[in-house]
Amino acid sequence: MLSLLYRHLLREIFTATALAMGLFVFVLLLGNAMGDIFGLMFAGKLDAVLFFKLLALLIPYVTAYALPLGMLTGTLMALGRLSAQHEITAMKSAGLGMAQLASPVFFLASMGVVVGLIVNLQYAPQSRAAYKNLIASAVTENPLGFIEARRFINEFPGAVIYAGERDGSRLGDVWFWKLDASKQVELFIRGREGQVEYREAENALVLTLLDGTTEQRKNAGDAGSGGAEFNMLDFGELSFEWSLDSVFEARAARPTKLKNMTFAQQMAHRDRLKAEEVTAGKGLSKERLEVQFYIQQNCAYAFSIFSLAIFGVPLAIRVGRHESYSNLALALVVALVFYALMIAVSWMEGQVWLRPDLLIWLPNLIFQSLGLYLLARVNRH
Repeated sequence: MLSLLYRHLLREIFTATALAMGLFVFVLLLGNAMGDIFGLMFAGKLDAVLFFKLLALLIPYVTAYALPLGMLTGTLMALGRLSAQHEITAMKSAGLGMAQLASPVFFLASMGVVVGLIVNLQYAPQSRAAYKNLIASAVTENPLGFIEARRFINEFPGAVIYAGERDGSRLGDVWFWKLDASKQVELFIRGREGQVEYREAENALVLTLLDGTTEQRKNAGDAGSGGAEFNMLDFGELSFEWSLDSVFEARAARPTKLKNMTFAQQMAHRDRLKAEEVTAGKGLSKERLEVQFYIQQNCAYAFSIFSLAIFGVPLAIRVGRHESYSNLALALVVALVFYALMIAVSWMEGQVWLRPDLLIWLPNLIFQSLGLYLLARVNRH
């Protein structure tokens, strides 16, 4: 009898969680794709094969966020419906305690944590880096195709281009920003009109601008500078060649961003920084704290699957509804509070004395504690 009830609960919760997770993967995938690749696809800059490759590479990245949301929503939908139909009351009358009723949820949540750790620490950063590299390779194969009117073009590393009009190779109202390694503007050029040409032999873009202004910027952090400096110059015609080989080589030579590192890479980087601190006789540096924060943050997001599941069980039994949209709305409110706490802790990332790499676990502890307290209250009643 008990095994039959467990299978029934497990099937209900698993089905609801799978459906909810599929929904969130689709929504998050759509949101990310609309920002990057849908516009390029409809403009004919990406072929169908490349488009679907890019979509596939986004799936592990959005799954890291869809897993906690799916687990919470599935728990609320399944247990909320069972509670509304008085099935939970019947099970409790048969002698089942809340720990036994919640065990299928905890089992699925534990499996979810394992999957979440693997995705967050390995596949999500790998797929995100591969996604960026694939877009970069598409740009190098058809650089002129990415220059379109009335769109800020940021696919070229180290630069942003904007053209108010485009007719073939002729451009109107051209804006060009050259960025440094920290993505600060170091050169700004604007021309009333211009001409763009791609030289395949040199793999270079040649941009010729007419009737414009250049602005060379020197940031306050530069040596010998007491503040930001601007050197401006008007021109009648300005032509410059922009080597795509050098641009993408410089991008490849840059250190991998922490968010694009796998767990093994982050740990190796952390160990290097720690060795440097020991050699210099220093304590915890901001650089090592940042690495530790990213590692702990990825782990905390994975464990949020379990924390939200614990919180969701008593919530579903007390206020869960039969209607799916009500449970979905409730799940979004709970998740919003949880992620707001995570974001609030992330604002302390640069404060070494606050140890944000440890504080990032605070939202998990809060939700687990509240969940266990509510679970005990529901069990008494």
